[in-house]
Amino acid sequence: MNNKFKYASISFAIACQLYSNNISATGVPDGFEDHFKLQDTFVKFRNLDGSFSEPVPVLSSFQTLKIDENNQDSLDKIEKYLNDNNIKADYHQQIISVLIQGIEDKSQCIGKIENCEIFPETFEIVQNYNDQEVYLFVSPSILELYNSNKNRRYHEPKSNSNGLINSFDLYVSTYHERDSVVSLNDEVTLGLPYGYLRSDFNLTNSENGSELYEAAYHLDVDAYAFKAGHFEYDPTVNSTDYLNNTARLSQNSVTFATSEKLLVGGKNSNKVLSFYVPSSGLVQVFRGERIIYQANVPEGQNSISYSELPSGRYEARVEVSNNGQVVNTQTFQVYNSTNDTLTEGSVDYALSAGLFAESYYDYEDSGVTEIKDDAYGRGLINYQVLPSLQLGAGALVTDTGNMYSLGANYYLLNTGMVLEGVHSQFDDAAHSNVNLGLPWFNVSYESLDNDKGDPVASHMYGYIDYSRWSVNSSYNFGQGRSIYAIYTRSDETLLNNQIGGGGLERETNLVSVGYSAPAILDSRLNLNFDYSDVDESKNISVLWTIPLSDSMDAIASISSDTDTLNQLRTSVRKSNLLDSDSVNTALEVGNTYNRDLEDMYQDATLSADGYNDYARMNALAYVSSQDSTRGINAGLSSTQIVTTEGVHITKDRSEAYTLVNIQDIRNTENNEEIIEKGYLTLARDGKTNSKFIVYDDDQIVPLRSYHEYDANFDSQSVNLYNSGESKKKVYTHPGTVSYLSPKISRVVSFVSAFNNISDEPITDVQCEGIGCLEVNELADGVYRVTVLEGLDFELTSEQNECLLPYEFTSTTQLNFGQNYCLPIADGNEVQQIEIDEELFSAIFLGSYEESEQLNDSVKKLKSLGYRVIQKDIGSLKAVYIAHKASNMADMLASHEKEIETIKLLAKRLYKTNSISYPVAKVN
Repeated sequence: MNNKFKYASISFAIACQLYSNNISATGVPDGFEDHFKLQDTFVKFRNLDGSFSEPVPVLSSFQTLKIDENNQDSLDKIEKYLNDNNIKADYHQQIISVLIQGIEDKSQCIGKIENCEIFPETFEIVQNYNDQEVYLFVSPSILELYNSNKNRRYHEPKSNSNGLINSFDLYVSTYHERDSVVSLNDEVTLGLPYGYLRSDFNLTNSENGSELYEAAYHLDVDAYAFKAGHFEYDPTVNSTDYLNNTARLSQNSVTFATSEKLLVGGKNSNKVLSFYVPSSGLVQVFRGERIIYQANVPEGQNSISYSELPSGRYEARVEVSNNGQVVNTQTFQVYNSTNDTLTEGSVDYALSAGLFAESYYDYEDSGVTEIKDDAYGRGLINYQVLPSLQLGAGALVTDTGNMYSLGANYYLLNTGMVLEGVHSQFDDAAHSNVNLGLPWFNVSYESLDNDKGDPVASHMYGYIDYSRWSVNSSYNFGQGRSIYAIYTRSDETLLNNQIGGGGLERETNLVSVGYSAPAILDSRLNLNFDYSDVDESKNISVLWTIPLSDSMDAIASISSDTDTLNQLRTSVRKSNLLDSDSVNTALEVGNTYNRDLEDMYQDATLSADGYNDYARMNALAYVSSQDSTRGINAGLSSTQIVTTEGVHITKDRSEAYTLVNIQDIRNTENNEEIIEKGYLTLARDGKTNSKFIVYDDDQIVPLRSYHEYDANFDSQSVNLYNSGESKKKVYTHPGTVSYLSPKISRVVSFVSAFNNISDEPITDVQCEGIGCLEVNELADGVYRVTVLEGLDFELTSEQNECLLPYEFTSTTQLNFGQNYCLPIADGNEVQQIEIDEELFSAIFLGSYEESEQLNDSVKKLKSLGYRVIQKDIGSLKAVYIAHKASNMADMLASHEKEIETIKLLAKRLYKTNSISYPVAKVN
């Protein structure tokens, strides 16, 4: 029967193709009349990004699609669909009106309809009848496009889905004859409808003591940010942050600043490449000779948002082509990094006021004026002079002293050079910081002149004079060869207790140079030279790692000063002690000879790094024969998400999440596990970010803050039906926890023929219940029924119940054969039934197994004057007694004993109202 149905479907498709163009002239193909009648059904509208909407109730036939203007559910879902696809509000009613009037097939698509392309002046709607899909084709003119600086839009500050997110890192260190150290870092983010609360602290038993780093309220509204609370460091707000320099300004403050965090499209979406197109054509953006962006563009002025371009700083060439000919070329300097949030000519600012908290630096006995709890006010401003140049300034004012700052940030695109500098002038001190960066070379310089003990400078940098240089360089030669060099110089004056009384001067120079390269036998050789003038030490070391197998290495190292060899070490390391993808283990056993100590000792190190769904862990155990040293270091990191729905634990740290909570809505009696639940596609700011198969009922997906996410759960790809949520759009703030709740079940279909009690074909079968999807008549009395596996459904025809044998509750069959739609009533209710055009009064006795006892009872009922009617329900028989007499109720009363006796033989389970297909399991 399955093959017959397949052939029938192919025949129907061919017939529809042949007759669709002249249907009014030739009539509807025989046998397919119902396909040309409007019927209630559900379709999915294809989004402009190729995904699909939630099912929408419509009226559909092979040639027509329309919606019922009185069906508010349809209207609401269409309105949501248009909003989700950024259709201009002016066109919403026009599109809905067209759907209410009805869409007629115009045969605009040739070949596979799902691959059809139409370029309308405004919009066109095409129905894919066979796949129950609807495609909306639009012109860019009816879309809301916001890609220019003039049309900035901001996401709503309100967050509708929130939770408490707690992330901790626990570290434990314990060694023989040393104090054990326990340290806990904990960050808590509590999402609120407006803004969020955040705390960050460390608890430890070490000498440094515990510390509260942040306890504050944060709020973003449109282009502004508000922060209030305790901050151990200056809070991050906008492009003025570089003016804060390296200061550690512990504070209890309130800050108001500009911010582009809520900008629609993400950071830098307010920056565009604008160009003119004389006639519609193609635009391509090149980075070097590589195409990084391509799109069709209409004539006139156009622009490309920076959010459409790769991040980084580079030169971009824009080419506009028409009919294959380049008609316009422009070159742009693109500044599209995380810090490049300002457009040319625009300004960021930050205003704050508060009280100084306790300083990180200890200068209590220095004679410097303590400014803890003193009030202060501060302002910072940063101006984007050129795409490559920012200039900034700031001022901090207190009763005990002031600070004024000037800064600049410059990027030379051709060389990749970054130059950043800030100078801060206090009443009695000065601080400067300069950083120069090249792709392979970096220089930094910092100095503090504070010999007079300026209160503000001492609070922010400590009571000290210093100048510090750092030069570092690294270069990769290719083929596994690389070199690095580091030089640092520090000149410090540790000031004494009397201001201006001099102090202890200390000068240090450190040099480190290293080279790494492959060697014979697939080994690797590392050469290093280190020098420090603190103790005039020089050290040359050679490290040689030789692989013995895929999981075992031999390691040899020597180190010496410039004159003698002072240490030799050999060791063997075995990796992957456990056969596990989630735990990396290694054991290293070594022997060390120390010439300076004239000592030889052995040691062993066992390490493990791993994770599960709930946490990340690491541990290292060390034991040495030298002084019987032994100890353990361990770490554990985890995040807990608390909402009104429950508590969730994950190894993945983030400030926002979406939780996919999948419900298998089949009956609990069905214990077959669905392995692959569906595909989850995640788009961030309109671009597909990730796609993966969901295997677990609960999937925790970390998200970045201040981005718009579209989550789409696709169960059809794994042959499942989703009657719950399939899409969720959310804009993430810190503390956002969004739920996506699909309800899945397998879709199963079977074919059955149904006759009535007179053995005549049934002309109409309806399906009722949560398990119903659709019923299609294939031939007279033959139906294809599609239901959700394990969910209740009931088939009826007029006043009769269409019975499916109970043994089909769990089956591998697709053809259920001949069955009956019969009048079923509880108790001894008398029903009027028609048999062979004669009217009888009858009652339903029940369903019975074939047995001698049943046969004797049937004979007994016949002897009492009843007509006994039996119909097969699988291996059982549905039994009726009927009579033409008008006093049927009196007859039943006089034979009550005999009737009740036969009813005792009836089976309770004789029909199925849900179906499971073990053969349908997805592997």
